[in-house]
Amino acid sequence: MKSKIKISSFSEYLEVIERLDTVGKGITLYRGQSDSKPLIPTVARESRQKDTTAVEIDMLDELKRRSPLLITPNFKNDWDWLVFAQHFGLKTRLLDWSSNPLVALWFACSNEYKISNDSFVYIFEASDDFIVDINKNESPFTNERTKVLRPSLNNVRIVAQSGWFTAHKYSTSDKKFVELESNGGIKNLLTLIVIPAIIKEEIIKKLSVFGINNRTLFPDVMGLCSHLNWKFRYLLKA
Repeated sequence: MKSKIKISSFSEYLEVIERLDTVGKGITLYRGQSDSKPLIPTVARESRQKDTTAVEIDMLDELKRRSPLLITPNFKNDWDWLVFAQHFGLKTRLLDWSSNPLVALWFACSNEYKISNDSFVYIFEASDDFIVDINKNESPFTNERTKVLRPSLNNVRIVAQSGWFTAHKYSTSDKKFVELESNGGIKNLLTLIVIPAIIKEEIIKKLSVFGINNRTLFPDVMGLCSHLNWKFRYLLKA
């Protein structure tokens, strides 16, 4: 890990972000987590040691076969299909990130069931060399190393959340999916910000003032209803 910073306020978080000075310097991505689970994708969380590549390909093929009556796909390649699948909850080798630090902060703090726990924002600063060249990498399943995917803007949530991904690879030498914080080529590019539980509710209020809430990040009826649940939460209590 490059560094670990514990903040004490929303304004201090903004100060940390401002000090990064990232303009014109490659990629800077942010990921918010309500707990300190390893930075690995959902397809590897049952067992990091299992090479799930073949299963993941089969799952994606089944999605393609079964979904024509549900959607009208306009995808150019398996990368687009994986992003779509990730969006609807299929387990994939993609891990969600955002190019917007406020979006990541919201995801870190918004889980009402973990409001009493500290939360975390990871910052990943890397060169453009990490970005997947889709013209050269026709399949997500043949990458030589874990890379960064700049996705096609093929759904409204990707746009609203300024979504990016890390595309993970099963390591045949380590015989597992390696979490980013242990990955030799990535761990020194990560910064961890710790958000104490005591300031999370205030952060969520301030983020909503800045236009970061359920309604804006999930621009559909479900997102609106979730936002209204939050807005009127105190009136629902005895």
